Amino acid sequence: MKTLLAVPITSLDPPLAEQVHAATQAGADLVELRVDCIADADGRAGIEAVETLLSEPHGLPFILTVRSAEEGGLWDRDEAERIALIERLALRQPGYVDVEYAAWSRSASLRQKLGMVCDGGRRHEGTEARRHEGCRDRADAGVAGRTKNRLILSCHDVRGTPEDLDAVFERLAAAPAAVIKVVFAARDATDACRVLELLHRHASDRAVIALALGEAGLASRVLARKFGAFLTFAALAAGAESAPGQPTVQELRELYRWDQIGAATRVYGLVGWPVAHSRGPRVHNAAMAADGIDGVYLPLPVAAAYDDFCAFMDFVTDNRWLDVAGLSVTLPHKQHALRWLAERAHRITEPAQRCGAVNTLVRTPDGGWTGENTDTAGVLTALETVPELAGDGLRGRHVDVLGAGGAARAVVAALLERGCRVTLYNHTPERAARLAQQLGCTHAPWEERRRCRGSVLINCTSVGMWPEVGESPMPAEGLRSAAVVMDTIYNPPETRLLREAGACGCRLVGGGAMYIGQAVCQYVLWHARPAPRAVMHAALTG
Repeated sequence: MKTLLAVPITSLDPPLAEQVHAATQAGADLVELRVDCIADADGRAGIEAVETLLSEPHGLPFILTVRSAEEGGLWDRDEAERIALIERLALRQPGYVDVEYAAWSRSASLRQKLGMVCDGGRRHEGTEARRHEGCRDRADAGVAGRTKNRLILSCHDVRGTPEDLDAVFERLAAAPAAVIKVVFAARDATDACRVLELLHRHASDRAVIALALGEAGLASRVLARKFGAFLTFAALAAGAESAPGQPTVQELRELYRWDQIGAATRVYGLVGWPVAHSRGPRVHNAAMAADGIDGVYLPLPVAAAYDDFCAFMDFVTDNRWLDVAGLSVTLPHKQHALRWLAERAHRITEPAQRCGAVNTLVRTPDGGWTGENTDTAGVLTALETVPELAGDGLRGRHVDVLGAGGAARAVVAALLERGCRVTLYNHTPERAARLAQQLGCTHAPWEERRRCRGSVLINCTSVGMWPEVGESPMPAEGLRSAAVVMDTIYNPPETRLLREAGACGCRLVGGGAMYIGQAVCQYVLWHARPAPRAVMHAALTG
């Protein structure tokens, strides 16, 4: 059964009919009328506008929703008034009526009156969804010609994701509804995967909507199609979302290739905290599209502690039905990944062992993992774009490195292998000393970085990364001795550090060069074919 794409309408501007037309043109299968948002925006006029819209023929069925504030909506007025409004608008046969299970259980009037207009049932046969698959290409004969409403019974927990999701689901599944909907606030990507597990187990014999809220819940929205959800939601434009973490239709269809996602689609992604700044989804999804690979690459925010990383990796490892085939790893999990691989007896390559950090995980045919570090190749590829550093040009050079995290480990290891003399500077002196001892370089106090004397300076901290683009890890006076300055940050493409280094006459290497270098290596590891470098570069810079 096709997973439908629903577009919510949350305001009166532009007029409702124009928004419905725009949703149709964007590829929506249904339109959700969030009456609680529309009415809140303009009082009585909003409700009257919804009534007028429902009195006219349209090419798409509607979902009627008046969401309570208790379950994440904007309706904070009298509950009896809300119930009466749902009952009144439902008589206009929008197509679907979404009611919270708690409200449905409390209100005998709601159960009785919705039962008169809603054709619900213990099990969903799937015919109604199939009937609406072609609804974009037809116009309703009129309000009188619409099919009976289908009842969506929903439960929204905006506080978090409960431990026992099955208990919540089974309570709703016992009710006479055509569609069961559960929505939970996700702490991180592990919660999103747990929500997807509900779809995996139940969507084959029941019409189910299961979504995770917030940035961490994006995977549940994109992968709803892979696991047979009844529908997913996408906003017409940024700012028009009906729930936090909801992508736009354009993002869903173009960036994440919604229309190509199916049961066999393999899943890739970026594990880190935070990951919203990453252009990895643009780069890898564009590359897979160019190569015709059935895969999707997602941001997967995993909370910062080692235990959080373990919880996520253990879940995706144990649940092979998720089809997670490869992962990028970024701050703060590069060393966590190395530790996790070692403790679970997975394979770690020699470059990753040498630098003590993993930025790439590759799923093996037996269900295990191989940990690799492609940052080492990426930094050398980037530096060699400067002619005097190509070939053997790095040997003997003094390089100053800012930072002592996972990226710094890979950078220093690569530089030492090329015969450089490296000095580390880090906010936490103990961390710099430990890394210097492990890899065999020198270190100096963070406060002394303005007096560094290397001919090459490389920033491996997150200072200056979006959204804190006005910051720099190095005072301008500390740039006078450097002939070449490299920033491993690629968003923004030109950091404050690079601007100030350029003003001092330094040769500049942006983080994009290193990013593409390491991403190309990841692509080859995951897909066993040459990477479309030009496509990836265009996606990064476009």
